[in-house]
Amino acid sequence: MAQQRWSAGPRLGLNLSTFVGDVDNNKLLPGVTAGGFIMYSDINHFGVSADLLFSQRGSRYKISDPTREFKFTQRINYLEVPVLFRYFLNLSGNFRPNLFLGPNLGIKLNATRTDPDRKYDNGNIFRPADLGATVGLSLNFRVKEAQRLHLDARYTLGLSDITDPAKAPTPDGNVRNSTISFLVGYGFGIGRRY
Repeated sequence: MAQQRWSAGPRLGLNLSTFVGDVDNNKLLPGVTAGGFIMYSDINHFGVSADLLFSQRGSRYKISDPTREFKFTQRINYLEVPVLFRYFLNLSGNFRPNLFLGPNLGIKLNATRTDPDRKYDNGNIFRPADLGATVGLSLNFRVKEAQRLHLDARYTLGLSDITDPAKAPTPDGNVRNSTISFLVGYGFGIGRRY
């Protein structure tokens, strides 16, 4: 059966993110992720994809003293570029599940912190980029000829400290992103058929 090796389309999803490392009392913060992808899958088990996504990350946390508890929300928005190497569990068909793994580059767009009294820009304490690794599972369903619905569940772990030690409140700390994402995508076959 002839099929197209290239496909592209939009993705939209939910991020559940927090910080890991030298941090305490962090909770998951929901956010949006949206953008597009391009994918190459040869007529075998292997493929590769690249996404370009707006990705809201961050965390909720609290600090207590003997008289009061203070709750904070830290939001960091990234332009996220994951390049994912995929292993398809079958060669063809109406349902093509695959496992994927690859590097993920996050380019910081902005950052805001919300505390009990105000919301303000604190992007200067975070590094301009975040390098991470992404792993996950994708379920691909044929909807029409050369069109597929993609359901992705992925986890991205930051591999580097996201704070700038010269400007961060705790310069000796190491803070990394940790993000669970659920995405829906719709792929359209492009190019010649093989």
